[in-house]
Amino acid sequence: MLRLTGHKGDVRAVAFGPDGSLVSGGGDRTVRVWNPVTGECRTTIKAGQVVYAVAVSPDGKTLAWAGRPTTGAVSSFVQLADSTGKKTRKAEFVTFGVVARWDAGSGTLRTEEEPMARTVWGLAFSADGKYLAAAVRKPGGANIPDGAGGCCWVMQDKAKSHALPGNDIYAVAFAPSGHALAVTREQSVMFLERPEATEGVTYPLSTSWSAAVAFIPGAALTVVASNSFLEFVNPIKREKPTRLKTGCRTIIALAASPDGKTVLAGGRPGAVEVYDSKSLKKLTEYDFKIGGVHALAFAPDGLTFAAAGDDGLVVCDATV
Repeated sequence: MLRLTGHKGDVRAVAFGPDGSLVSGGGDRTVRVWNPVTGECRTTIKAGQVVYAVAVSPDGKTLAWAGRPTTGAVSSFVQLADSTGKKTRKAEFVTFGVVARWDAGSGTLRTEEEPMARTVWGLAFSADGKYLAAAVRKPGGANIPDGAGGCCWVMQDKAKSHALPGNDIYAVAFAPSGHALAVTREQSVMFLERPEATEGVTYPLSTSWSAAVAFIPGAALTVVASNSFLEFVNPIKREKPTRLKTGCRTIIALAASPDGKTVLAGGRPGAVEVYDSKSLKKLTEYDFKIGGVHALAFAPDGLTFAAAGDDGLVVCDATV
């Protein structure tokens, strides 16, 4: 295990580039690019906002990050940069919130919808880099954010974007090939054949809050974080999902290995659990002493993975 030092405070997001470099972001309002072998921080980018999500395009030429909206903003945005960290443009989108106002004239409380910036919690590039999808959330009860919608951009067309179906979206993930998109919503997961689709095949989930979803390469299978359970769902053939109880109180992060053989699950109280994706047996468990786990990612060669948490960022060998 190698601890990467540099972030001040919690690390919320991690993603590997195709060259094996590691990108992270967190509460210190920075995005950092690392050599995960030596632990050297190659680049530090001032993000200007608390960062909850990062992504790297499949060709490695574009970095994307997003998170908490800036004060006074009425639209959410994803910041794009080139491979050196130089900011190129913002991909913006609008979500609407319900606001209650007292009408003194009529003596009644009226509700209205108006543009409202939301926090971006999830980002994903399609396998060919054509699309970038984002999921946003809003404050909810018990300090748990509720799903609040999503957006998808066509990267080659700076002006072309569209809202994903549903105003209760929590997380998004693209398939390892093609343009199929998985979207978790309140008590369900939906599969779109392509991001422009207005509806798709939907499966019910056992809990309302599903913080993460991941396709398993080489298998007609996705894994969904469903509170303390993993739910394995066939996105192609309608079958009853398989539920697996984990040792996590709440699963926040998922990652599937590039060969599709293993699945990582992490969250609170802090362990990272490793499962065989075929037998669904737990292979091992790690406690990296980083507190609650916010994000997990496999390196492109599948030999290592990264875990980000309340108290730092680590890289670990994937052998069990």
